[in-house]
Amino acid sequence: MSEKNLNTLMKVILIASSLAIFAGAIAKIQHYPYGNLLLWYGFISQFVFSSIEISRLNQIIKKLKEGKIVD
Repeated sequence: MSEKNLNTLMKVILIASSLAIFAGAIAKIQHYPYGNLLLWYGFISQFVFSSIEISRLNQIIKKLKEGKIVD
């Protein structure tokens, strides 16, 4: 998978996680069933995918400091 496709995929996943948090919060306020589950699913997925994205960015920064990437 190319870097551009991976960046796009990560953006979509992070946006979907944010939408799950928002929808879960609305569902919890309205006392809909499974609102709490949706809210926690959003929090956990946001944490996991944000951690992956931070790790990817740290690798890019390390390569830039070493001079391996020239743009």
